[in-house]
Amino acid sequence: MKLDISMDLDGCLCNFYGPYLERFGTPKKDTDITYNVANILKYDKEFWLSLPVINELNWCPKQYTTARIIKKNWIKEYLKINGFPKAPIYQIFGYSLSKASKIRMGGCDLHIDDSLSVFIDLNKKGIPCLLLDSPNNQDWGPIGRIYSLDIDEIEDTYNLFINTLFSNFINLL
Repeated sequence: MKLDISMDLDGCLCNFYGPYLERFGTPKKDTDITYNVANILKYDKEFWLSLPVINELNWCPKQYTTARIIKKNWIKEYLKINGFPKAPIYQIFGYSLSKASKIRMGGCDLHIDDSLSVFIDLNKKGIPCLLLDSPNNQDWGPIGRIYSLDIDEIEDTYNLFINTLFSNFINLL
């Protein structure tokens, strides 16, 4: 079965947090990041185009779904420069908003994200989401977790998740 996959960007395909911390230091609270992105980085094309790639894809996503509030052309340029497959880009404008409507709009079977809050939100709303392993999501166990963006691992983990725990996900919380 070919999956129609929605793919997150920051923390999955590129390293946002390293360059952010180099520039601004460790935030005192999450709202500091939101403030700096909305008031400074939103206008800094070079910052977004120079984010280091941390994972490559051996498959083509149906869409990219991101909370980036920057110009969509900058995202397209970043993806092209770094050799990522061309696919539609769906943006939500705010980190506190759910990606659910954009993923449903795109007709995706699955979303991949590194954010534990996005992972929980989507699975609670009946949208399968796999959690890409990263230092910022170690509070969650192995359920629904992937360790690479290799399509075979994604398909195997998705099938296991859907056939075992997805329907009872809310009871895991």
